[in-house]
Amino acid sequence: MEKLSSETILAYQALCSFSAWALFSDLERESLQGFAQEAAMFSEEPFTSIEPQASACIGGYFERAKTDVEAVYKELHEDRSYLFYMIGASNTSPYESVYRTDDYTMFGPTTLEVRAAYRAYGLAFPQQASEPDDHIGLEFSFVAHLLECAAQGNEAALDDAAQFLSDHLLVFAPVYLANVQTRAHSPFYAAVAKLALATLKALAAELGAQASDVPLIQPFEAGIASN
Repeated sequence: MEKLSSETILAYQALCSFSAWALFSDLERESLQGFAQEAAMFSEEPFTSIEPQASACIGGYFERAKTDVEAVYKELHEDRSYLFYMIGASNTSPYESVYRTDDYTMFGPTTLEVRAAYRAYGLAFPQQASEPDDHIGLEFSFVAHLLECAAQGNEAALDDAAQFLSDHLLVFAPVYLANVQTRAHSPFYAAVAKLALATLKALAAELGAQASDVPLIQPFEAGIASN
């Protein structure tokens, strides 16, 4: 693997951090207003080089939020509820274990595996007791943390990021993100999924990471288990 510059590492860190927020955090008017003030960044690097069309769509929503945050909030809140809470209907379960267990259940072996990976870096993500650690948003957040550590001089963090991608995100995320792209009711979340997938593929290529397994279910079958 060719050594990555700190600038490149931080670019991927920014992409993973945004993907983590968009795929995990509760949608709030305040966060929309915050991104509205930074809407121009979606027409700049690294967003434009990774997925320009999706980035433009996302930036457009935040531009709209400058003048009509309530309308944007309502549209995105309804779609987020469908994608993240009505997963039996949307087929968009965000939990890795659903894709890697024969009975499509949450809290499978991968939940404990990613929890151990987080703890190795001193991380315990704030979450409700019922929220499994292998939520795709948390996994993107962990990769962002590893990239930040690498940018600060922790050389082992890039190897750990490559291993985590291979063993976890690359196995199930392409199926999940494909489902979101096709099942989203708003262009925003379809664009988020497209950007996240492009980020994942580009970062994997940079780090030489490859999926170590295949998911047990394919697009449009995921998310059938909600408990």
